[in-house]
Amino acid sequence: MNKEQAAAALGITVRTLQRHMAAHRIGFAMRRNLTGEEATFSAEEVARFKAERDALITTVTPAANVSEVVRQEPPQALQRVGSEQGIAMLVSVLSDAMKATHDGRTDVSLRDKMTLSFKEAALLSGVPESHLREGYARGMLRGAKIGRGVRVTPEDVRKYVEQRMKGKR
Repeated sequence: MNKEQAAAALGITVRTLQRHMAAHRIGFAMRRNLTGEEATFSAEEVARFKAERDALITTVTPAANVSEVVRQEPPQALQRVGSEQGIAMLVSVLSDAMKATHDGRTDVSLRDKMTLSFKEAALLSGVPESHLREGYARGMLRGAKIGRGVRVTPEDVRKYVEQRMKGKR
C-alpha cells in the first residue's frame, strides 16, 4: 500500500506517517513507478505498527496516567512507558493531540515554534492561560507585543514556570 493508504489504515495524517518513517518507527520499501519513487508498506508492517501504537496509547491515554508519567523523573518515566522509542512515540502522540486542539493554522509542532501565544504556551506548559497572562502583566513573564497579541518564547515560559514552582515550595 502507498503512503495515503497506510496513513488512512493507521488513522493518522500522511505528514505524521512521514515523521514515523524518518524516525525509523515503521518499515517501508521504495518502489519505482512511472512518476519516480514511492514508499510502499506491507500490510503486516502497518498492522504491527498500529498494534504497537495502539498499545502505547491505551497505556497512557487516561488523564491520570499521562499526568503521572509527566510528573515522574525521566528514568522512572522511561521504565513506566517501556523504552526510549516508546517515549518518542508518546511525545509524537501528545504532540499530535496538542496540534489537534490548537488553532490549526500551521503544521509546525508547538515544540518547534520560536514564539507562542498564551493559548499555545498554556497547552505546552500545563499552566492555565490566565496565570500566564497575569505573569506577563506583572512583569514576571517576558513577552513581546506583536500586532494585537503577545508572544512569548518557550524558554521564557519554562523559566517562569520553574520560578513559580520554586516560590510554591
